[in-house]
Amino acid sequence: MSFMEPAAQVLLVAAQLFAILNPPSSIPAFLAITEREGAKARARLARLTTWLVLALMMAFALTGNYLLAALGISLESLKLGGGLLLLALALDMVLGSRQEGQDGRGEAGIVPVVTPLLVGPGTITTLVILSAYYSMPVLLAAVGVAAAAAYICLRFSDLIIRLLGKMGVSALSKLMAVLIAAMACEMIHSALLAWGIARA
Repeated sequence: MSFMEPAAQVLLVAAQLFAILNPPSSIPAFLAITEREGAKARARLARLTTWLVLALMMAFALTGNYLLAALGISLESLKLGGGLLLLALALDMVLGSRQEGQDGRGEAGIVPVVTPLLVGPGTITTLVILSAYYSMPVLLAAVGVAAAAAYICLRFSDLIIRLLGKMGVSALSKLMAVLIAAMACEMIHSALLAWGIARA
């Protein structure tokens, strides 16, 4: 039982992070950037993208609490601001303006995929909030799982496009947006509840 509880926490947090990262929405941009690359080069760029995403996420997971203390921001304030930000992000994803391709090519071109498409303000805010609720081993393990899932999406992006089609990938991205909107509402409600503005 002592193993299952942390394992369940890791999966729960990883699912939240995967929804925020929303790799399906980045597939068109990644394919546009790597369209002139061969299979080996595309696989290498997928690995490089994943390592950069993993490094950024771990950095914010490790420094989240210290960042809040240094800036003098309460967790409730971050929840409200982060919830509003995530809600705006979800609306932006539903409207479809987040996943357009980029003009860059090769290693330099993957930077917009890493940030802000994958690790954007919503991801950073979520990591900072989660760092206050979960132990660091659980959070870092969840970051690793989410990054691995993102790698699978990027590594097999051409296959996913062929199987689901652009409409299918877009629908999957919209589903992630709904989950993000739900998480945003929970954050906002939690902050209002802590301030006594809302009721349970």
